[in-house]
Amino acid sequence: MTTSTQTLVIGTRVYCVLHYCGRGIVYAIHGEQRPDTVRTFMGGAGVSGGAAHVDVVFANGHQTRAVPESVVRGIQWRISDEVASADEIAAALAHAACVQTQKRSAEDAAKAAHATEVARLHGAPEFAHLTQGDDRYSGKLAASNIRTELRRAFPGVKFSVRKSSHGTVNVRWADGPTTAEVQHIAGKYKRGRFNGMEDIYEDERPAWCEVFGGAEYVFCGREESGALIAQAIEQVCTEYAGNLNGMEPPTVEAFRAGRLFYAYVPGLNDDLQALISRAAAELRA
Repeated sequence: MTTSTQTLVIGTRVYCVLHYCGRGIVYAIHGEQRPDTVRTFMGGAGVSGGAAHVDVVFANGHQTRAVPESVVRGIQWRISDEVASADEIAAALAHAACVQTQKRSAEDAAKAAHATEVARLHGAPEFAHLTQGDDRYSGKLAASNIRTELRRAFPGVKFSVRKSSHGTVNVRWADGPTTAEVQHIAGKYKRGRFNGMEDIYEDERPAWCEVFGGAEYVFCGREESGALIAQAIEQVCTEYAGNLNGMEPPTVEAFRAGRLFYAYVPGLNDDLQALISRAAAELRA
């Protein structure tokens, strides 16, 4: 890959493809530029060389400082021939300062609201049956409280609530309440989410998990009996009788074997496996 050898100056307009960057302006340069030494490897994914570092202010108010010259000349950046004026640079920096002030104010307000909610949960009488603690990560306290909540919400239903490695809690049961109903209870013990854009797990630190325990992931899965599947099949056959006219009647065995994925329903642009799965998911046994 060919890298840019263009000389960077104060005011050089750049563009970075990262979602939190975009259009920007170089407002400071540190060190001597050595564009002739910049090299790429791994198809442009890696860069080396250069000697200078630059500070950039972006149109969205984000600022990044001491970016290596090699990075700015790499695959994620574009260097423009246009140069911003001193007034434009000053305006961009003033906007960035305003954005940062607003961001800090929002963060302070969120922290205050979080602390208020934590204090409320600690003393809430409606949750006196739950165990409190500071186990926000392992899933052990979360699993214990999930068991307690599910027993109260669905008496008579046997749930398996197990903590596995890396703070994951798995909830399993047969028939009974729907997955959505159980997820409504167990889901609040999940303390964050996976950010696929940056390939990281983002801990959102919900107040609930601060008080009653949290887990990195909470998975809920219901095992559906043959009787429940048969009920779902009957419901689908009744609701879509006209569309299914002339088709081989579906069976529990065919559903279990996955053969109904190939049974496309005329006029619906869907298959029987999907229709029955959705119907079963909404049934309470």
